[in-house]
Amino acid sequence: MGTFVRICRYISKNWPLFLVSVICIFISAIVSVQIPLLTRAAIDNVIIPLAESRLEIELGKSTLLILVLEITGFTVVVGLFSFIQRYANTYFSQKVVYDIRNDVFVSLQDQSFAFYDKTHTGQLLSKVTTDMDRIRRFLGFQLTFLMTSIVLLVVTLYTMFSINTMLTLSLLPIMPCIFATFYSFGKKIRPLFTQMREQYGSLTSVLHEAITGIRVVRAFAQEDFERKKFTSKNDKYFQTSLASARIRAFYIPLVGFLIGLGTIIIFYRGGSEVINGTLTIGDLVAFNAYLAMMIMPMRFFGMFISGYHRTMAAGHRIFEVMDTETEIKEKPDSLTLPKLKGHVKFENVSFSYEKGRPTLKNITFEAKLKETVALLGATGSGKSTIIRLIPRFYDVSSGKITIDGYDVRNVKLKSLREQIGIVAQETFLFSMTIKENIAYGKPEAKMDEVVAAAKAAKAHEFISALPRGYDSKVGERGATLSGGQRQRIAIARALLMNPRILILDDSTSSVDVETEYEIQQALHTLLKNRTAFVITQRVSTIRNADKIIVLEKGEIVEEGVHETLMAKKGIYCQIYQTLYETQKPVVETTYERASSKQEEAEK
Repeated sequence: MGTFVRICRYISKNWPLFLVSVICIFISAIVSVQIPLLTRAAIDNVIIPLAESRLEIELGKSTLLILVLEITGFTVVVGLFSFIQRYANTYFSQKVVYDIRNDVFVSLQDQSFAFYDKTHTGQLLSKVTTDMDRIRRFLGFQLTFLMTSIVLLVVTLYTMFSINTMLTLSLLPIMPCIFATFYSFGKKIRPLFTQMREQYGSLTSVLHEAITGIRVVRAFAQEDFERKKFTSKNDKYFQTSLASARIRAFYIPLVGFLIGLGTIIIFYRGGSEVINGTLTIGDLVAFNAYLAMMIMPMRFFGMFISGYHRTMAAGHRIFEVMDTETEIKEKPDSLTLPKLKGHVKFENVSFSYEKGRPTLKNITFEAKLKETVALLGATGSGKSTIIRLIPRFYDVSSGKITIDGYDVRNVKLKSLREQIGIVAQETFLFSMTIKENIAYGKPEAKMDEVVAAAKAAKAHEFISALPRGYDSKVGERGATLSGGQRQRIAIARALLMNPRILILDDSTSSVDVETEYEIQQALHTLLKNRTAFVITQRVSTIRNADKIIVLEKGEIVEEGVHETLMAKKGIYCQIYQTLYETQKPVVETTYERASSKQEEAEK
């Protein structure tokens, strides 16, 4: 019931529309039951007397015309209120789902990185789309139809009792059988629906990975592997769907059979009473019409129970996301950071993504004002983890990180992150214009600010060469641009914010050495007034850093400037020489070109 109660809370926020729908349902039901009564009057008071010549033809025809017009009028009224009810209910159901969808999205935006580390994207997409649509259909059709069925059933039974009590009582024993069938059906079908929702999410995850990673799949000729993986998930979903279909195939016809028994009872007992003269033909026709009106609600109960359990399974998955507590929380008394200067200190910081497997161990260092710190080490040494802790994407396991003396756990996240510019290793661009992507962190930026940032990142030239310049739209994830172009736009996006702390996570890995040199020359001036953390394999970037920190297995093994560390002949010296030998041909060519350009400029 917890899931249903929570859905009802959203319903209560839109109760006026819900009330309009309920009123229309009630009026439609009341008016609908009048139509068989008018039909009875037409048969008993006009058609049969005319057939037996007990009524003047002209009077009979005029009376029949009046009854037909009344039936038409009632039908129009039913249609009108049905239209109002359907429109109000559609508006209401869409509004409820609109509110839930917004809350889910807000919850997803508030979740920590650890949440996304553990959750498949396909599962989330399935919850926000398919599961949400399941709730919409339940509210827009099934819940309303349930109320319609209940009102119609009650009013119809009341009217049938008023026509013939004994005949109505003869139908009542069938009803407990029908409800028992519905209950058994729901009990067996709900676990299957829950499995189906989970399996559908897994299927969506595999599909999402296969589509987004299609280039890798093709490059390694793994189409067959992906087909088998998808087929395996698809087969599980198919088998569960078949199990669900078998249950429905047994119970739904059983309900139809029980309702058919009611028809047999009416015609046998009602026909006998017509023969005995205790029931009119009009009564029998009206009674049969009411039975037909009852069949629709009673058949729907089976559909409702099925839909209810599907919806509760979908709602549980949705609220499960909303109820997930974010690991990164702001304290009630958290402070709003003033404008930062950029003094960053790590004090005995340790961190683990998983318990028992430390990623960082007792990291202690400081980045003084306006210093550029290069982080160096093998894959898995903890470089990226360090820079993720600065904007508090994760919380330290022990120790603390301070910026200008403020512990990052004691400040408001927005005030912290809006003063940190980040260029990640995996560049992500939105399906918007280049201008909108650059101004993403500062939407109010003027065009000249956007252009200045692009020039600083050496992106202005290639942007200007595009057909629509800064108004050119990039494809999904920036697919229409090269890797180097995407990274330069990402650098421009970070620079536009004019952050006090700048984080470059291997941000020049997808550009050629000459372009990297040009970017570094542009960044050199900009880095003078901010603290920067740089992860890179490029020797030109490393040796220009104010401080170099070498990491190994989550610990700092060397720290200092290029010349000092080279003199130690330790790990840094080995790494640097390996990188230099690899990059030497291009580095020398690049610096020759740079020197040539400088000489030409001086002349």
